[in-house]
Amino acid sequence: MNVVTSLAPGAATIALLCIALFAGIARAQSAAPNVVVSGADETLTNNIRVHVGSPEARCDSGQRRLNRLLPTIRRDVERAAQALGYYRASHDINITPAAGPGTGETNPDQCWTVVINVEPGEPVRIGDIDITFSDQRFNDLFSDVVEEVGIQSGQRLVHSDYEQLKSRLSAEAIDNGFFSARFTRAQLAIDLPRNRADIDLAFDPGERFRFGRIRISPLDGLSSSFVSRFLTFEEGSNYSSDALIELRDNLNDSQYFSEIAVTPQLSQAVDDRVPVTIDLQTRARRSYSAGVGVSTDIGPRLRLEYEDRFINRRGHRLNAELGISTQQQDPSISYVIPLKDPVNDSLRLSSGFQRLETDTYITNTYRAGVTWRSVVWDNWVQNVFVNYQTERSELTEVEASTGEDRQQVNSTITGINWARTRADDPIYPTQGWRLFGQISGAEENLLSDITFAQLYGSAKLIHSIGPGRVLLRGEAATTIADEVLELPLSVRFFAGGDKSVRGYQFGELGATNSDGDVVGGKHLLVGSVEYDIPVVAGWHAAVFYDTGNSFADFDDMKLKDSVGVGARWRSPIGPIRVDVARSLDDGGFRLHITMGPDL
Repeated sequence: MNVVTSLAPGAATIALLCIALFAGIARAQSAAPNVVVSGADETLTNNIRVHVGSPEARCDSGQRRLNRLLPTIRRDVERAAQALGYYRASHDINITPAAGPGTGETNPDQCWTVVINVEPGEPVRIGDIDITFSDQRFNDLFSDVVEEVGIQSGQRLVHSDYEQLKSRLSAEAIDNGFFSARFTRAQLAIDLPRNRADIDLAFDPGERFRFGRIRISPLDGLSSSFVSRFLTFEEGSNYSSDALIELRDNLNDSQYFSEIAVTPQLSQAVDDRVPVTIDLQTRARRSYSAGVGVSTDIGPRLRLEYEDRFINRRGHRLNAELGISTQQQDPSISYVIPLKDPVNDSLRLSSGFQRLETDTYITNTYRAGVTWRSVVWDNWVQNVFVNYQTERSELTEVEASTGEDRQQVNSTITGINWARTRADDPIYPTQGWRLFGQISGAEENLLSDITFAQLYGSAKLIHSIGPGRVLLRGEAATTIADEVLELPLSVRFFAGGDKSVRGYQFGELGATNSDGDVVGGKHLLVGSVEYDIPVVAGWHAAVFYDTGNSFADFDDMKLKDSVGVGARWRSPIGPIRVDVARSLDDGGFRLHITMGPDL
């Protein structure tokens, strides 16, 4: 069915007029006044533009209408200049209609123009800065704020810096429990003949509030005494917003809780004491998870994990993991006991088995141990450990007739390590670094078949340069032992693979015996430099150079080199990398596939 609509001549005329009117409005809205500023630096120019904005006048306004805007524009320019300390600034303002002077015609696609010529003159500069506190005990508490704002004598006066100083002092006072803080004197004295501005502030923090009663909501799975160990303050200590935020972060990082509310009851403060309520909901006690991954070192990998987050009301945990791949299998179980600081200190009892098979060697290791984890210095994670292990190993390239192909070694390895990571993004950082260092060893008279001492360190740095990132990676290690073949394979060093020297198979590089078979080394040195650059959304291209090897003695150090290109995809589950590397020693090519964060 067709519907035909017809308009009477009068109605058609009205419709055309309406269309023309709306079209004119649309053109007027698409055009905007043009503000031109000359004679000022970028900071002053931008401030003038912000203050002047877009004066309210139609684009087709005549000269007489536009001239009425001049007093307002002059006032805005003066305020913009004075806000940045230019009290002696002079200016000349001209407004030109869209048609241009004397043309008598207007262009509907253009708008009028205001030209502002500025002579800033010499700015007012900061003179004396006098900030006093009614209670000298709190000078150090507020001095950091003064330093952070950074107002100094001789600087150009910027009014926003002065206002920021006052607001930051007030905010710092409130954050630290000075709820009645006030300025008893706040003067910015501007002396134009001397071109100088003196700051005189007198700040009275008043009485400092303290934390009052702390109420923790009762939980079924965890005791109140255990939850109270997360507290970063105690009843009667000085009130601090930072302490409340730190407590909330600690509770969140613990992984025990699904809902967290830390609320200071300011309205219920009595005798300068602020009560605090902590309302929590625990996560599900048991957790099951599964994951898959792939790398060319160990092939496709399946990981299954079970966790009991609080096996008792004291917050003890039980973890069981099973990793399965074509070349590596490593079931393990661990029992974690939180210590005095349940976020940073814990004791882990663990046991497990690992089978690792490469083209160079096969190892079967049974391990049981205990690890004390703590956070020291500037957020460095420290682990002190003792592991007893039985390792049965076989060098696949060594002939059985030599008697060197199989061995079984029992050892008790004691050590300590430190790790720290900093990054601007946990998944794809543009700036960041990671450091790891470890000292370990065993003594033949202490439940071990061998004696050795070992020092290992690794580092990785990511830094933005140009449109892309530079990734630097290095490893170095040394072992004090009589002979390489006395060491279990798990503490010997091998190089090659996805995270070592690409272009070689996993564990392919290492010290060799008299027949040229790779047996692993006492020392290790590996380095890599890589540059990646974004190509299209989510995809990056990379080039790299790797070098390294393991060796029995420093005199026999022979590094192997490789170069290559790669692609990176920032997938929802993390970066996936595909590299093609070429060995510079034998000219062979090798594909490498890895997953996981860069640091």
